[in-house]
Amino acid sequence: MKRTLFKQGAEPLPPELQRAAALCGLAALVYLAADSALSGLLGPSVDGLSPSAGELVALGKNLLALAAPLLVALASPPGAPVRLRRPRWRLLPALFLLFWVLTMAGNLASTVLRAVLGEAAGVQLAEAPAGLLWLRLALVPAVGEELLFRGLMQGYLRPWGGRAAVWGQAVLFALLHGEAPTCLSALLSGLALGLCAETSGSLWPGMAFHLYNNTLALLGQTGAGPAWVQPLLLFGLPAAALVVWAMKPKFPPRLQGCGAGVLARCPGYGLAAALLAVQMLHATFT
Repeated sequence: MKRTLFKQGAEPLPPELQRAAALCGLAALVYLAADSALSGLLGPSVDGLSPSAGELVALGKNLLALAAPLLVALASPPGAPVRLRRPRWRLLPALFLLFWVLTMAGNLASTVLRAVLGEAAGVQLAEAPAGLLWLRLALVPAVGEELLFRGLMQGYLRPWGGRAAVWGQAVLFALLHGEAPTCLSALLSGLALGLCAETSGSLWPGMAFHLYNNTLALLGQTGAGPAWVQPLLLFGLPAAALVVWAMKPKFPPRLQGCGAGVLARCPGYGLAAALLAVQMLHATFT
């Protein structure tokens, strides 16, 4: 279906768009429900286990929680997902720099908001092997969340324009990150990752950027590895990307199609976003 079939705010939305948006919202709610239910079921079983065994249980929980919404989204696909194909390589330096800038801005905004709310930064991690922590907190989310949000959700919403598709998945991605400061940071990262998938035509770059960000965050929380690794990732890679980009600048194309506001007219998507927003406010202020 072509995007010219309706004007935003002028005509009823096509049923296909409403179904696609509702399915994305449902998948996000299933993700939250599965993660909460599995945490409640498996939480007591971790008591008494060794750090390594407890981390393996947590890894299994994360994999199952990711599998549930993926299966829901794949059960009745309303469109074609973004695929794991060869990306447009010339765009990668610019996309990585954009991702880095938005992620750093999101982290700064999150820190400021935490200070305003009087929240302590940082998460207490279990004393588990660094490899298992990296697998659970860096690699699995980087692959699984890119498949779900930028692959399926963004692909399903794409027929109505890149802007709606990128914003649609990014809002759900952000609201699933718990407290408001973390959601703010995740929103900017989700927008950058969505733009990366939309303009590069592949999920591979977003997976690599997502893994980079998660690895950097994990190093900051655990202090694992040599002292030079974190500065190299934080400043060395962006500097190298800037040099490569400056040699032959290539800018990502502008997104086309309907604006993000079109999704507010989809009852299924709007209800899911509202429920996730309530959960985010509850996590922030309780």
